[in-house]
Amino acid sequence: MVKTNENIKTKNEQVLNLNTVKDILIQNDLLVAYNIIDDSNVNYISCDSREIENNTLFFCKGLYFKEEYLKMAIKNGATAYISEKKYETKNTSYFIVSNILKAIGILSREFYKYPDKKIEKIGVTGTKGKTTVTHFLNNILQEYINSRVGLISSIWTYTGCRDKQSRITTPEAIDIQKYFNEMVNSKIKNVIIEISSQSYKRLRLEGVEFEYGIFLNIDKDHISELEHPNFEDYFRCKLEFLKHCKTVLINSNTEHLDEVINAVKGKKIVFFGSDNKADYYIDRISKEDIGFSFVVKNDKLKYLKKFKIEMQGRFNVENALAAITMSKVLNIDDEVIQKGLLKTKVPGRMSVYEKDGITIVIDYAHNSLSFKKLYESLKTDYPNRRIISVGGTVGGKAYNRREEFGKIVGQASDYIYLTADDPQFEEVENICKDIGSYIEDKSKFEIIEDRKMAINKALNNSRKGDVIVLLSKGIDKHQRIKNKEVPYESDVTIVERRLKIM
Repeated sequence: MVKTNENIKTKNEQVLNLNTVKDILIQNDLLVAYNIIDDSNVNYISCDSREIENNTLFFCKGLYFKEEYLKMAIKNGATAYISEKKYETKNTSYFIVSNILKAIGILSREFYKYPDKKIEKIGVTGTKGKTTVTHFLNNILQEYINSRVGLISSIWTYTGCRDKQSRITTPEAIDIQKYFNEMVNSKIKNVIIEISSQSYKRLRLEGVEFEYGIFLNIDKDHISELEHPNFEDYFRCKLEFLKHCKTVLINSNTEHLDEVINAVKGKKIVFFGSDNKADYYIDRISKEDIGFSFVVKNDKLKYLKKFKIEMQGRFNVENALAAITMSKVLNIDDEVIQKGLLKTKVPGRMSVYEKDGITIVIDYAHNSLSFKKLYESLKTDYPNRRIISVGGTVGGKAYNRREEFGKIVGQASDYIYLTADDPQFEEVENICKDIGSYIEDKSKFEIIEDRKMAINKALNNSRKGDVIVLLSKGIDKHQRIKNKEVPYESDVTIVERRLKIM
């Protein structure tokens, strides 16, 4: 681990010769056909026709790609394109490839001069907990090196050049390499990244090798024709990430543990978990006024240390343990770890508000494992309280979540307001009816399509002692509707405004 206090923002001019593009595609057995009009350089690469500079190499990709996007890119300054099919264009160089996603990954690294090799990378994957573990680690490392570190998470991105809210868990290959390059130019030495299954399904990390990888857990999720056809494919993509890590940290309590271990044979493995079979394990958990205290042990090293977090949700102790284990692998002092843990509050993840005896919990829970962990924690920490849930599921993908929501949330809640999440091309009412079909007691729920109205009704009808749970959106300030990001206030904003007048 290299310490640095430098954070210098610089910009290097990037260029890529079209003949070099041809040679790289040939070397990787990707080139099907090409036409180079002149031996020129491109100064920018993009797969977004709205984000084009002069002499851009444009990648034609995506499920919803249309020829008009290429025409727009050329009009805006693209001088060459790469695609899996040929389009009718004039005065534009082109390369036809057998796999556009792999081409993007390889050429992005070449364009930005392999910045991923110049920075120490910690990747975090799992069905649940990636964001929280990433932010625990981010704060611990900042305490350790006394400077900000690179961050690519579901909710925030920091590169030294940009400091902004994120829109996606693991960005496209072009953006990842761009962000790595910005970190290198800003003298950032370390980055923590959330790793989604889609990042390997869609080759966003093609060629990138990680120093450290953390595997939290696995459960069915992201299964649809748009994501993964089955659980086996989803799991395979998670394991593919671990194969590209030098050192792997594994939750010993995860499902399919033997398969995870078999996938990383020959690598250095460190286990963390809830019993002494793990290298680092939790011995005791105590509920505090704010958060939890707990003891972490490593019997082999005769290590015992008490820690505290101020995040709610008993499951966040396990997330903290993952970050602690990674920190001990990096030889970070316990005092530094504790300071980083106490600093961590992840917006929209177990954000808890109290007003007039009513508890409001905002959490990003959106799949089977996260539902189970959330409601187990609520039942333990808020016993004998009425639980009112508000939420829905996404449209067009991850259809399994509807049954999971209906059965798990339906069983754990006293009443449910089914509402919009990110409906995409589906009708909100149809999604909600689908969820409702899995709720055993049909008198326990109602459908309110407008999410803000659903939240407000839950608050209006609440009484002292109630726990109101808002699921799956957190701080999201948009809803995905018909392939557009439609502005939405966010659950957090709606609740905080209402609390001022309650």
